[in-house]
Parts: sequence; C-alpha cells; structure tokens
Amino acid sequence: MIAVLVLSTTVIAASPRCHSSHFACFKRKMMPKVGHKVTVVGILASAKLGWIVTFKNLGVYIYAVQDSDMAKMKAFDSLNGRTVKVTGTLRYSLGSSSPRTDVASVPEHFFFDVAEAKVIGTRPPAEIMFREMHLGKPPLVELYFDVVLRNDRSEPRWFLLPSNLDPESAAIGTKGGVDGVEVFAPHGTGRVIIGHFLGTGGFNALLLPARAQVRLRMFPISYWGELPEYLQIGVVTAKHLTIGGESAESWFGVNAMSRARADIAESSLNPRRVSRAKHAPDNKEVPTTIEEDGRFAVRVRVAPRKAINNNQSYRYLGREQLFPCLALDLSL
Repeated sequence: MIAVLVLSTTVIAASPRCHSSHFACFKRKMMPKVGHKVTVVGILASAKLGWIVTFKNLGVYIYAVQDSDMAKMKAFDSLNGRTVKVTGTLRYSLGSSSPRTDVASVPEHFFFDVAEAKVIGTRPPAEIMFREMHLGKPPLVELYFDVVLRNDRSEPRWFLLPSNLDPESAAIGTKGGVDGVEVFAPHGTGRVIIGHFLGTGGFNALLLPARAQVRLRMFPISYWGELPEYLQIGVVTAKHLTIGGESAESWFGVNAMSRARADIAESSLNPRRVSRAKHAPDNKEVPTTIEEDGRFAVRVRVAPRKAINNNQSYRYLGREQLFPCLALDLSL
C-alpha cells in the first residue's frame, strides 16, 4: 500500500477536533475544500504517485494528471526535503485496489495537479552556520555556531538544541535524564533566556513566543571523536517540556520566555551571564518529557578553511545556508 502522508494547512484550522481515525477526520475537514484554491505548508517528499506534502501519517500529493506534464515534476527536485508552501486547486481521488500482490494499491487521497500548482520554498525554523572550533583534550573538540531560530507558530514553542555530539549521539529526549540546569541571559539586542540542562540526556532549551526570530552568536556544542566534514545537528520544537514531572519553566526560576526579536552579540553561554542554577534532588537524574511539535536535522559543514590561534582554533570563513527536514503541526 502507498502510505498517505499529511499536510499542514491553515484552511482547516478552525474545524472541530477529531475523535476517529486520522484519515477519516482529515477527509471530513478537507472534502469541503475540494475544487477550491487552498494553500498548504509542509515537507516536500518523493512518493510513488509523484511528490507529497508530508506530516506524520497523512498528506496531499502533487502529480501530473496529464502525461504531457510529467516533465514538470523535475522542477521540484531542489525542494526535496524542504518546507514548502503549495497553492492550487485541491482535488480528491477514491484511489484504486488491485487483487494482484505484485501491484500496489492506491488509497484514496487528496492531491494537486502539477500543471497548475505553485510550489515555493519557505524559510526553515533553524539555520546553523559553523564559526569556530577549539581543540580540547582528545577526543574533545569545542564547536561554535551562529544560530537563527524562528517560531512561525501562533503559540509559543520550545526549541531544543544539543549540548554534546558524538558519532553515536542519541536524539534529544530519547536517552538519559537531567540532573540540573544553568540559566543564561546573554547580552544583546532583545532578551534571550537559555536553559543549559545537565546530565546524560542534557540539552539546551529556549522558549520562543509566537512569530519570533532569535539570533544566537558563538553557540557552543561539544563534539567527542573524530570530527567529520558535515554534522547533522538535531533540533526539536515542542509544545510543552517537562523535567522530572515539573514544567521546564519552574526549573528556570525566572521568566523563561525570550523576546520575539533578539540578536545576541556575545557567546550564547557566556559563564558570566549565568543568572540561576538548579539541581535535581540528591543530584540524581530525572526523566524529560517532550510534547513534540517537530523533530528535524540541520546539515552543517564544519571543515575549517583557515587555522588561527596556533592551530588550536579554527574559523570557517564561508557561508552556506542549509535547510532541515521539518515536521509541521496539523491540529486534528
């Protein structure tokens, strides 16, 4: 069976909450839109029917209705894996079944005709650019990045970034726990609060308000092992974050919300900017619970272009804008 994946769209945001299967609910919301021009936002991915705008277990396809339009499908190759905005007339197909085991059945689905759909790339929620590295005691390398985080949602979101990486790194929130937090308030334009959570499952956390954009300078991430030319830096966005059964906000001890617009001019985790610290009872690790909004990775080139500081520190002098794979929310 060809799995139908999902879209994220504002045209059905006001629909009632679903109590049945995902696709049945999705179908009820979308059927009134069939034949009308709509705009959807999600991840563009390759599928057996053509392209698909994806989210979790549902989706909207983009494919050629006429054979003469097949060549137009190639135009979207450069957007594969990127967040896109698609505008077009929404269509519906009952799909088809096949009694043969060697022929895939096509489920009922919604789609756009590639002949008239307009597909454009959107800005990613995270951009990460390598700046410098400092060589520690092998195999430790301290890496520094400039990071831009964007919350395009209408509600606040947590942004979680790794504090340590190695060739076998587990994804944030999937392994280990937290035994404490250091709260940083680095100086710059606008207010930014960063929670540096400690422990075997440690990470960095920022709470951004709706429609926010925050730029962080010299954001540190430790790497253990032989450094590859490219890193996959995982980023998680979350609706809610709980540490040891308590809200993450309570661990901060201050208002954890950053400003909607901020640009931090100094190192993001400057030791002089620690405003508060908290430890778990008896310094024992407690579990982290993340209500995810999206989980994606940013591919960043870290190969040095020029050595400085007696070969102990390196700076990347180029710039490369790299786009992540992003899951967006659809409130069913």
